[in-house]
Amino acid sequence: MTKTVYYVACSLDGFIADRENSLDWLMEFGFEEFAEQYADFIADIGAVIMGADTYDFILNDPSEWSYTMPAWVLSHRELPGIDGADIRFTRADGPGDIAALHAAATLAAGEKKVWVIGGGNVASQFADAGLLDELQVTIMPVLLGAGRPLLPLARNTGLTALGTTSFAGGAIELRYSVNKPAVNKPALDKPAVDNPAVTRP
Repeated sequence: MTKTVYYVACSLDGFIADRENSLDWLMEFGFEEFAEQYADFIADIGAVIMGADTYDFILNDPSEWSYTMPAWVLSHRELPGIDGADIRFTRADGPGDIAALHAAATLAAGEKKVWVIGGGNVASQFADAGLLDELQVTIMPVLLGAGRPLLPLARNTGLTALGTTSFAGGAIELRYSVNKPAVNKPALDKPAVDNPAVTRP
């Protein structure tokens, strides 16, 4: 079964971008230490989903586009494409649109995973719809104080720990499965004989 994962880095106090909506703080840590872990992760990804802000960040240097799989970008405005990339621009105005997008990405991913790249608002829409299966969060050794939150959910959501990985520079990757909300099944009517207060004609 195809799983949908939110794979992201954040500060110790839970922000994925700083007060200026910048990722400069993250870039300061470099990538070399995390390259092997990322290579293992991306090898199992069959489709990616991101919001317009994340896509804008990549557009600052389109040569950094490294996704060979289909990519969906959520946006309410027109955005330029990237030559040679399989990018599908779409809108998501509610749970129905999120479910349809998830179905399309899952189909494209096949037996691999769907990666919700971000930002947090996009990932939270999938989580609130019960469509996010896993979190893979690398906690960076820095405090930002304010900024874009990791996952601004509309409700409490339980998690089950899957594992951790520590890095020499102080970062720690946390992996969780997302507990899906219980589905309340209607209670079966008991026979009238079990309830003296109930009479039949």
